[in-house]
Amino acid sequence: MIMEKPTTKKLLGQIQELKEEVIRLKELAYKDELTRLYNRHGFSEEVQKFLKEIVSFKRHPERRESFIVKSFSLIVFDIDNFKKLNDTYGHQAGDEALKTVGGIIMESVRNIDLAARWGGEEIVLGLVGANEDDAFRIADDIRKKIMAAKIKWKSKTISLTISGGVAGFDTAEHFDDLFHLADKALYKAKKDGKNMIIKVGSLKK
Repeated sequence: MIMEKPTTKKLLGQIQELKEEVIRLKELAYKDELTRLYNRHGFSEEVQKFLKEIVSFKRHPERRESFIVKSFSLIVFDIDNFKKLNDTYGHQAGDEALKTVGGIIMESVRNIDLAARWGGEEIVLGLVGANEDDAFRIADDIRKKIMAAKIKWKSKTISLTISGGVAGFDTAEHFDDLFHLADKALYKAKKDGKNMIIKVGSLKK
């Protein structure tokens, strides 16, 4: 039996299919299926590219002009009273809330910035080139947008609020330290009444 030799057009089609499959598999590995934000793994992989540049910048300030990314800030958001929302309206309503919050966050930042569903109702946002004060203003703007948003669920209208903690990379040496600081600020925001943003700089006062 003589095997038919594939044509160039057919080969190119197969290569394109393989490329699309690689992209699809990478999406599955890097993205949260519900919100389409990064998952922890994807966020961690991407953020390291920027943090290496910033660490080098901090260690070699005399080469200031050779660095593209010189600052980075992290925001840890948490949807307020999320368990109550799920208990009252059901988990599908909770899913809609997560998608709404994720969408508002992505519409409020640039393509270069990174957002991820960290777990449950927690979303992290990495702002490339932003210092802590810049990140605080952006986080508070997002908070206001989410507070103004209304989720239509069956015959109900659901209102949301979020709390957030903000930390600039100049306050830490490693990502884990940065996350710990932002999470500490988030904890204070939750403790002090929710629906607020607190930056690490204000914790020192």
